[in-house]
Amino acid sequence: MLVTLVAILCNSQLCMEKVVTTSDQSGITMGACAVNAQIGIADWLAKGPYHEWHLQSYKCIMGKYVPKNEV
Repeated sequence: MLVTLVAILCNSQLCMEKVVTTSDQSGITMGACAVNAQIGIADWLAKGPYHEWHLQSYKCIMGKYVPKNEV
């Protein structure tokens, strides 16, 4: 079963959802997502274009997920 890790990022008043990884990309399981998501997101934020944004929340979702701002 596909697992998707989604981060909700905010920069001042603007917030958006971004897919951090999926089990197809990284082999993440639902259990690993629930336990290690914050560590993975912190690393992803530090290395990517969103390093000035702050993490509002995150969610681990079963299956493919399309962020609301990309629908």
